[in-house]
Amino acid sequence: MRPSPLHRRPAAVMVALIVVLCSIVGGWSGVGAPPAAAAPGPAACPSGGFAPGWTKGWAVAGQRRAVYALHPPGGAAGAPLFVAFNGTGEDGARFASRARLEDFAARGFLVLAPSSNGNGSLWPVWDGLRAPGQEGAPNADLALFDALVACAVSAHAVDPARIYAGGHSAGGIFTNHLAQRRSDVLAGVIVASGIYSQTSPAPRPPLDSMTVLVTWGGDNDRWSGRAGAAAVSDMRFADEAAVAGRGYAADGGHTLWSCGGAGLGHAWLGALNGWMIDALLARPKGAPAVVLAPPPAGLRAQCTAGAVAAAAPVGLRCGPSPVAGCTAACQQIADGAVSNRTVGPVLRRELRALGLSPDDCSGCLEACGRLGGGPEAQAALACLAAQPQVDPAVPGIAGAEPLIAAINTCCAGAPDPWCGAVCGELRGNLAARGYFSGCAVR
Repeated sequence: MRPSPLHRRPAAVMVALIVVLCSIVGGWSGVGAPPAAAAPGPAACPSGGFAPGWTKGWAVAGQRRAVYALHPPGGAAGAPLFVAFNGTGEDGARFASRARLEDFAARGFLVLAPSSNGNGSLWPVWDGLRAPGQEGAPNADLALFDALVACAVSAHAVDPARIYAGGHSAGGIFTNHLAQRRSDVLAGVIVASGIYSQTSPAPRPPLDSMTVLVTWGGDNDRWSGRAGAAAVSDMRFADEAAVAGRGYAADGGHTLWSCGGAGLGHAWLGALNGWMIDALLARPKGAPAVVLAPPPAGLRAQCTAGAVAAAAPVGLRCGPSPVAGCTAACQQIADGAVSNRTVGPVLRRELRALGLSPDDCSGCLEACGRLGGGPEAQAALACLAAQPQVDPAVPGIAGAEPLIAAINTCCAGAPDPWCGAVCGELRGNLAARGYFSGCAVR
C-alpha cells in the first residue's frame, strides 16, 4: 500500500495540524491580519463532529452557523477535506446539490458546506469583498473556515495535508479572499465565477503553493439578482476570471488552470468534477508541482494551463468640449466604466443617464458643458484631472478602481452640480453605492 501524505511528511503535517488547531484555541498565525479578533472566544466543535446532513446552531465568532456535510463511503479518517461556499440566494445544502458535490464525497472527500450569514459589506453574502483600508478587518467567515478545519482535523481525523476549498459566484468571491489568507493551510482551491478584485490583503504577500482552478461559464457568464436590499443587474464574470488567473500566476509555484465553459452561463462546471477532483488530489500540501493533463474532450469546457487574457476593451473616445475639464472627466468615466466589460453592464442605466453609451460620449460632454462651468464644478473637474488616470486595458473591477477613487476624492461633499448629477445616478445603483462612498456624504 502506498504511504499516505500523513506518513510521508510527518513534520509538515504536524505543523499544519498545530496551525489549524491554534485557530480554535489561541488565534491565527497565518497570512494576513488575524481574524481571531472577530471571535469572542474559542469555538467548540460540535459534539461528535459534523454528522451527515445538517449541523445547525453552531456558535462561531459570535454567530450561529449552519453546516451541511457529505461523508465519504469509507469514513472520514485520513480523508481529504473540501469546504464549499454557496452562491447568493442559496444555503450549503442547495449549493452541494447544484454543484454535484456528492461526486467529491464518492471519491473519498469529507465535504463541509457552510451556509452564508450575510456578513459581506460590499455584497451581503460572504465577507469576501473589502473596501480599501478594510482588507485586514476581523472577518467572521474566515473564523468559520478556521473552526471548520480545526474540527474536521480533531473530530474526523481528516488529512491536514489535503485541505481544499471552493465556491461559486459569491462563494467564488470568498474563495479568492480565503486563498490569499490561508494558503499556508490550503492545498488547493476551485474559484468558480468569482470576483478577484478587492479580495486581496493589503499588502498582498506571496502565497504558499497550491493547486488553483479558476472556472467560469463562458463569455455569457452573467448574473442578475439581489441579496437583501442590494441588487445587481447583468454582472459578468469572464474578465474577473482573467484577473484572478493573472493574480495567482504572479506568485509562481501554483498548479494553475483556467477553465471556461462553452456558453454555459453562470454555472459551476459540474461536468469537470471528476477532472477537478483528480487535479486537487494530485498535489497534497507541500508536494512539488505536477503536470496535469487537460480534461477529456466533450465536456463543454476549454481548459488552459496558467492564466488567460481578458478580451480587449470596447474603445470610446470623447471629443472636445468648450468647458475646461469636461473632455477629461467624460473620458475617465468612459474608460473606467463604459469600456469595462465587468462594470459597464452593471452601470448601463446610470451611464446612459449621464449621456454615455458604448459608442457615444456626446451626451456626457453636453451635460458637463451645461453643469461644469461654475467655480465649484471647475474645482472638481480640475481635481479629477489631477487623479491617476484609468487604463481601459485593465479588466474587471480593478480596472475601474482609479475612477472610483477619483470620484470619491473629488466629489465628496462637493456642492457643484456636475458632481451632484454623477453622484445622484451612482447612489441609485445599489451594487455601486458601496464603492462610491464619497457620493454618500454629499
